Amino acid sequence: MTTRHIKIFIMILTISFLTSCRQGYKVENDKVYYEYWNEGSGQGKRLIEKADAKTFQTIEFDCDCSFDFGKDKNHLFINGEPINDIDPKTFKFIGNYIFADKDKAYFFGFYNNLNDCAIKGVKPNQIQLIKYPWAKAGNFLIHGHDTVYVDDIKDFDPIDEDWGKTKKHIINNNQILYGADVETFKVTSTFQGEDKRFNYKFGIINEDDFK
Repeated sequence: MTTRHIKIFIMILTISFLTSCRQGYKVENDKVYYEYWNEGSGQGKRLIEKADAKTFQTIEFDCDCSFDFGKDKNHLFINGEPINDIDPKTFKFIGNYIFADKDKAYFFGFYNNLNDCAIKGVKPNQIQLIKYPWAKAGNFLIHGHDTVYVDDIKDFDPIDEDWGKTKKHIINNNQILYGADVETFKVTSTFQGEDKRFNYKFGIINEDDFK
């Protein structure tokens, strides 16, 4: 077999593999299914019991997320999972993995449970994007789906995805490090930092510094 034939053979195998690995929604016999690929079990398909086949439709948003969205007259679905208490008619993409309906905003950038992604205590029409995963709404700083009240939020500047600062405060995720010296503070890990006086861990002074 020549090199050219080998390349063609590999190309055919690749195309065959990609076309056989289906993922997404399928309406069949008045029922809605979600097809998926699992490396352990291979191709799979599960029934979405809550989906109404007559009104079901897939939806797409101009975002870099890899979710499969769908909706019917009553529910929003993400990767085949019904999302509770979201209005499918008004659901829209804001940016940086933040979505919203008429009542609430939701962050789907990182999560433990797709049904626990509502951003607490903010109105969707007040949200202003900063830089992933940071946003703000009034004086509430948003990190993911958590919030913290920051009195000088207009001065907020993200350091990285876990840390940020204002002129008065150092902030780790949704916690203000009260007493931290902004001028000398350095980030040492995703949940640790230090200034000229103390080391901080998970938003508070490391207990070893009190010994």
